[in-house]
Amino acid sequence: MQRRGLLVAVLALCVGACHGRGEGAGHLLGFGSPGPLSANAVGYVNMDSVIAAHPLHAQLQAMQDQISILQQEAALVPAGLSPQQAAAYDAMQRELATAAQKFQADLAQRRTYYEQREAEAIARLQAATLGQSPDSGGVLGGLQQQYGQQAQALQKQAFATLNSYRVELFRQDNEHLKQVQQLIGNDMRAKLKQRESQLSTVETKYQIDLVKADQTQRLNLQAKLQNLALSDKDRKQYQDQLSAIDSREQSKINALKARDNAELTALERNLNAQAAAKYDAERKATQSATQAKLAARQRDMQTAMNPQMQQLSGKFQQQLNAANARLASNEKYKAQAQSVHNQMQSGYVDEASKAETSYRQIRADLITKYSAIAHTQFQDNEAIAAQADKLAADRRDLYQKIEEQVRGQVQQIAQKDGIAVVFGSTRAAGSAVDLTDQVTRAVTSLQTATSSPNASSSGGS
Repeated sequence: MQRRGLLVAVLALCVGACHGRGEGAGHLLGFGSPGPLSANAVGYVNMDSVIAAHPLHAQLQAMQDQISILQQEAALVPAGLSPQQAAAYDAMQRELATAAQKFQADLAQRRTYYEQREAEAIARLQAATLGQSPDSGGVLGGLQQQYGQQAQALQKQAFATLNSYRVELFRQDNEHLKQVQQLIGNDMRAKLKQRESQLSTVETKYQIDLVKADQTQRLNLQAKLQNLALSDKDRKQYQDQLSAIDSREQSKINALKARDNAELTALERNLNAQAAAKYDAERKATQSATQAKLAARQRDMQTAMNPQMQQLSGKFQQQLNAANARLASNEKYKAQAQSVHNQMQSGYVDEASKAETSYRQIRADLITKYSAIAHTQFQDNEAIAAQADKLAADRRDLYQKIEEQVRGQVQQIAQKDGIAVVFGSTRAAGSAVDLTDQVTRAVTSLQTATSSPNASSSGGS
């Protein structure tokens, strides 16, 4: 009876995972009642609460946690790059960011186009069904458009703010971890250099002590060699003795240096292990703090949005009931509306899939290009990002199948109770019926063995 958005198509083609709760919140679930409508012809369901009660919700959350960790790791800059390699890496990141922004803008443009076409077609169908002018869109069409625009603007603003906050947190974390990495590296090198200097001082003193110890003997031999009357045999004997002194000293010095080099190698290995452990601890602490901040901001956003959504839905509901009663019982209208929705969704999915394929190729070409420029392979971060994308796709599949099961339960309960319109996670004012508890009980009783979607765990385990 009311227009359904391109929910599945939009979610399936997002870059990265959907974050947190409310993935399907704030929309009209759109179930009609085959029986006579009661006075309470509008209901609402807290979809977040119902999905949280699903037997597979824990798996859904575990996948999201792993996606968040992978995305955080994918943002880290590779260590040990030369200045030329670092410049190539930074240039690559700028071009990748530009390509991603263009891809998202293109998706948004395509989505807006198909949603507008669907809205116009549904409005004409509703106007024709209600006996109104096709150009006016009718009362229902105007109300839906007004409500949809206002609700979408609220959600778009809130989620844009949340996404900006998330991006800024990740940027700050990245800068912080780069500084931590640099400080740890500097500290390690300073300790190694200090010990090297100490050992070098000891080696120099040892060499001087050896020379002093042999000085008298060396001078005597050198004095004897200055005697021009020496026989060749005596001269060779004295020269051999001098060479033996030099060889003995050099052997002792080489032995000391070998021990010192072994000590420095062991110290460097130990310092590297300590530095890696310290950095890893700081990285985990930073990730944990960031996830806590994101969760808190998302809760605040939802709390702030709820009163505004309630006010919008209450006004919409008051004028919707009368027109909805007529549409709900018109089988021809419902079939035509479903056909329009399927056609528009199919067109969007096809175009968005092609756009995504093109974007992925552009990204791969950029990485290949700058890897060649830097004479190194920028593969690690991309591999992590691809792993996160794969896990995100698996999670989207799992979420959609869970949502399908929930929608099935909502439809059964709505039809049984004579509810014509059901809002998802939007509390309607007045006489709207809260179906959340009924749906939650029905979903909780689902058997995991028979309802578990075949979601892959690759990339997140």
